[in-house]
This record gives sequence, C-alpha cells and structure tokens, in this order.
Amino acid sequence: MTLADQEVGAPQPEVEQPLVRTVGACRYYQVGGSVVRAVDQVTFEMPHGKLFALRGRSGSGKTTLLNLVGGLDRPTSGQVFFDDNDLRKMSDRRLTLLRRHRLGFIFQTFALLPVLSAYENVELTLRIAGVGARRRRDRTNEVLSLVGLERRARHRSFELSGGEQQRVAIARAIANRPDLLIADEPTGELDSVTGLEIMLLFRNIVDEEGISMLMATHDPALSQFADDTFLMEDGRMSHAEGPLDFDLPDLVQRIEFADDTQHGPALTEEEATPEPISAAGDSPANISADGPAVDEPRAPMPPPEADEHSPWRPRR
Repeated sequence: MTLADQEVGAPQPEVEQPLVRTVGACRYYQVGGSVVRAVDQVTFEMPHGKLFALRGRSGSGKTTLLNLVGGLDRPTSGQVFFDDNDLRKMSDRRLTLLRRHRLGFIFQTFALLPVLSAYENVELTLRIAGVGARRRRDRTNEVLSLVGLERRARHRSFELSGGEQQRVAIARAIANRPDLLIADEPTGELDSVTGLEIMLLFRNIVDEEGISMLMATHDPALSQFADDTFLMEDGRMSHAEGPLDFDLPDLVQRIEFADDTQHGPALTEEEATPEPISAAGDSPANISADGPAVDEPRAPMPPPEADEHSPWRPRR
C-alpha cells in the first residue's frame, strides 16, 4: 500500500462479507441429568462460491451444525450469521423465507415424493416458491439437464437408481438458485463409484452455478473435492491440516457414466407440463395450471424492495 493510499479519505478496497459466519455457536441438549454439547463454541467463516467439507464420525455434531447454519435450529448461545443476518434474531416467518429462496437442502435419504416423476419433484419446489409456469418449466428442464437426467424426467423415483434419485434431489435443491447448498452425508446411501460421480457433480455446480456448498461427510476421500475441510469431534471444530493420501485422478478414472442412449427422448414443451397429482384425490379441475389448488392461494416470492427486513437478496 502506498503512502497516498493511507491518506485520510483515500478509497479502500471493499471487503466482501462471508456468506456464513458463526461466533462461539453452541447447541446443548439436556438428556436426563446431563448436558450433551452437540455443538460447542464453534467459530468459522465461509466465503461465497466455495465448497466446504465438514468431516467427522457419527455423533460428532456435523448435522447439528448444519441445522444451525440452515436455520432449522437455533443456537443455545453464540451467533450464526447468514449474509450478515443473525439467524437467532429472525422470526420463524423470515427463516421460512430464507430457507425457501436462499438455501437448498440435500439429505442422505433423497426424500423424494414417490408418486411424482423426476420432473414433478423438481418443479414442485418452484411452485412453492411462487414461480410462474413458463419459468418453472424452463428452470426444471435446465437443472435436470445439468445433473444429466433430462431423458429420465418422466420416471418416478422407484424407477430410478440410487444415484439417479440423488441427482433428482440435487436438481430440486438448486432449482431456486440458492446462495448456499447444505448437504448432510449426500453420498452415504451410494456405492463408492456413484458417490464420486455425485461429488464431481457438486464440484461442477459450485464452479458453474456459483452456488456455495457446506457438506457433512465421514468419508476422507470426498475432501479432495472441497476448497477447504473442517473436522468435527465432540461438538468442537478444527481446521484440517495437510494433504490427504488419495490420488484424485485415479479415483475419477474409475467413474463410469451411464450411456445416454439407453434413456428415452427429452421432454417436449407439452410433455413438460405435468398433470397435477394429489395423494388426497383432488380433481385436476380444482388445481390451477400455474400453482397449487385454487382454494389454497400461494404466497408469491417477495421482491427485494417489498420488505426491508426480508432475507431475500439478489445473488452476488
């Protein structure tokens, strides 16, 4: 820095706020007469556009920390910030809006709706967010293509392999273009080769879509795909130091992608508009073409200027 830069009034470079920041975050539970310290004095920062791995054994506190960052739970003490918003001070309504529009969640067990096709599982997320019919169709086709399932869009979950089901779950999670993707053991139900294939997909999503990702895993090999790795043990977090003894190119060479020719043709514009399916047996006549049942009005996604306290902000 030159002397002129140090003068009073000289412009200083803007420092980007971290996307996620925790300060002494704790989550304690009372079990019988004892206290379980699931998360204990965790402080860390996560910048925009990075893939962070959170590694540790079962019961080390990984899932609890993800729940705190995702606004699914509140800290007993300490602070958790998302884009400089203190989650502990946010109302349930604001947390719901935050999760709906700025966060994406991927679970170990896929959590797909079995009566819906791959297309409908993804499109439903956009319906809930209040996205119009044309935008829903375009974005659903876009993310299914991104995860390599554009030719499997008509298949229901029981007709898909475990890896394909997880790809649908990933497409569903990124459909709303969230700022942060939270994944809890996303490869835990998959074989090693399929798990590596999914990790390559995550790496591509972070690099191409600009989405940040915080992933919990117990597999040290998956840290090779991350920008940084943290270790969890007994609720405490530490930074992983030193390289791991894994040959990433060798692991990648073992992955065999499915031949696209075995799948059917991609959806046409007419086919991409699914018939409404209701477990309660609602008639299609009672369901709007642009949203849920007409007697259940949908709350549209608020624009940034609609509420100065809204957690919704444009992507950076």
